[in-house]
Amino acid sequence: MLDADTLIQHYLEGTLTETEAAALHEQFQLHPELGKQLLNHVSMDAMLRATKPLITMPSTRLALMPKRRFTMVTLSSVAALAACAALMLGWTWLRFAPASADEETTASVAVLTRAVNLQWQGDTMKPVAGSPLSPGWLRLKSGLAQIEFYQGARVTLEGPAEFQLVSSGEAYCTTGKLSAHVPPQAKGFRIHTPRGTIIDLGTEFGLNVNPESAEVHVFDGEVELHQGEAMTALKEGQAASLITPGASTLMADATTFASLRDLEARAAESQRVNFLHWQARSTQRNADPDLLLRFDFQDALGSRTLRNHSIHNRAVPDGSIVGSAWTEGRWPGKQALEFRNVSDRVRLNLPEETAALTLAVWVRVAGLDRAFNSLFMCEGWSNRNIHWQITREGKLRLGVAGIQGKGHHDYDTMALFMPERFGQWMHLATVFDPVAREVRHYINGSLQAREPVKNLFPLRLVTAELGNWNNGTRSDRTAVRHFSGAMDEFAIYTRALNDTEIALLAE
Repeated sequence: MLDADTLIQHYLEGTLTETEAAALHEQFQLHPELGKQLLNHVSMDAMLRATKPLITMPSTRLALMPKRRFTMVTLSSVAALAACAALMLGWTWLRFAPASADEETTASVAVLTRAVNLQWQGDTMKPVAGSPLSPGWLRLKSGLAQIEFYQGARVTLEGPAEFQLVSSGEAYCTTGKLSAHVPPQAKGFRIHTPRGTIIDLGTEFGLNVNPESAEVHVFDGEVELHQGEAMTALKEGQAASLITPGASTLMADATTFASLRDLEARAAESQRVNFLHWQARSTQRNADPDLLLRFDFQDALGSRTLRNHSIHNRAVPDGSIVGSAWTEGRWPGKQALEFRNVSDRVRLNLPEETAALTLAVWVRVAGLDRAFNSLFMCEGWSNRNIHWQITREGKLRLGVAGIQGKGHHDYDTMALFMPERFGQWMHLATVFDPVAREVRHYINGSLQAREPVKNLFPLRLVTAELGNWNNGTRSDRTAVRHFSGAMDEFAIYTRALNDTEIALLAE
């Protein structure tokens, strides 16, 4: 291994290789004092370069010249070379150093952009549309999943299927039917199968793998089929069986993959059906005797009021919209409110005490920019009030104030809201259960945390805000705790819903 002096000399000579740059960077990490040595070398090099014309002059001329300090040219040379050194060190740091300890990272390599009537098998990960995907298995029971890889390839997969994400440009399919669109930016995208590997050269192709057969069909461009040492080039209109290597090529049949090529129409129909089912279920939910408040956000466009649809609690006033703007919800035709500014909120009046409580909401989180990001918060913080919020760390929290403001307790989940969850619709629910003496938190119908209740007493719902908070005790300043994102459904029940009921709300 070359010593630091030699590496610095190679840098000054312009002959430093990538391997040597990495070695030099490692030397600076191990021996910070080498920084001064580098600056000395840079300064000396600059001085020699700047004074070189004077060295060639006759000695008599040199004797007649007055002594002087560095010229502006010399100083500029030193500054320029120092800047180059800084750039070189920055380049080696960015190229070879890991992310800093406080920098967020992601292992994701693709994103699930579409999910049409999608059902997952077993306990495999069950992402929803908009979810970033990390390397691992996707096991589809039925339906369509459109996956966009970070390198640019787009794969539409139909269940039943078993598909493994390997990297941003590579996957493995053991069974299933798929079509792949690979733009020039993703050239070299490959899909492995038990019978061989398809390497795409910028094209569109279909792959069907099942226990009886396995075929690849090229609709546009060209692919390479690798099976052992053999390679077969397939061009537009050609197909090949992966079961019998070396067999004559077949004619590509686009009709075999027709179910994958009408994704837009199937997605639109699925959204329409989901919307109709939601409307039918809404009528039933509004009739629940323990439903204190329910907003469906289907009020007249431009309205500044959210209607309370609870049939048995008509006395609970409608919500008053302040600042928030209307936007699209989970489906076309479904409305939502967007919360972006410190002013955005929905004001509520809930003169109610309840022993049990369930809070449920559909939200799309845009970011967690504040220490506390409000979902539903009572005004002020005293005498059994509640605060339902997401912390900056990504924890779903139910805070309960103590009696007469003495003591309080926060019931938290682990950190759940990482950047990978931002921008996708999620159903959140929290249950305060006095019978089981516990608080339960759910995301998308799945139980995430349960904590024993510390102090059991009726909760007090008073003036409150959706998506924001008002201190209530002072008029000059209020802590910024507004929500960033959108909501398109919100409900409060005065009973503790069970796991099955929460799962139905999240459908």
